[in-house]
Amino acid sequence: MATQTPLLVAWDGSAPAQRAFEYALELARLRGLPLHMLSVLELPEVYGGIGAGEIDPQELAGANARVAALCERARAAGVNCSSAVRVGVATELILAELRDSRAVGLVLGRSDKGVLMRWLVGSVSRGVIAQASVPVTLVP
Repeated sequence: MATQTPLLVAWDGSAPAQRAFEYALELARLRGLPLHMLSVLELPEVYGGIGAGEIDPQELAGANARVAALCERARAAGVNCSSAVRVGVATELILAELRDSRAVGLVLGRSDKGVLMRWLVGSVSRGVIAQASVPVTLVP
């Protein structure tokens, strides 16, 4: 039996990400799809934006524990689930995970950032939508 391609959920711990997980869980349950949870930890900037800092090992362990707990909730609801935590640039890593997992779609929470902040720092959602080759659902 072939492995079924998952529905990818990008998770950053925010309230919109929580709503995106709830939506994706129900969609996966109704469609009989597995979930694949992805959390991306971006490297902190140092020296005024030049270079990159390091990820605290406790932060990495915490991120792994949080997505593992979400997968446990999914399994309790009858949905197969896997998870991954990556370190780097969110847009690039989400797109890579879409390709590598052969996901049928992506669900992510819409950022609560204002227009000025999106213009200044860019938008993960916008970058992913522009380059994704599968349907992307933004959950407010």
